[in-house]
Amino acid sequence: MKEPDGLKKVLLIDHIEGQCRCIIGFKDGDAREAYMCGEPVYQRRGKKLSSWCFYHYGQMHTTVAQQNRESDQSAEIPQAISIVLNP
Repeated sequence: MKEPDGLKKVLLIDHIEGQCRCIIGFKDGDAREAYMCGEPVYQRRGKKLSSWCFYHYGQMHTTVAQQNRESDQSAEIPQAISIVLNP
């Protein structure tokens, strides 16, 4: 699953049916003006339309075990280091 690039983001008040409703940010930091993903929504065969695009649908419906397995395989996550403070 590739994360959306954000080019289709849309303000909540300008949202139309069929666009992903995942909130990805806020205009000028104002919580009253939310940006939604805006990608086309995901539809499983024989099911009603989702409110999420394929990427965000997958994020919402993966188990913790699957997320851990994927993060263990990711080379982008830095390893933790321990810091010792002397008083």
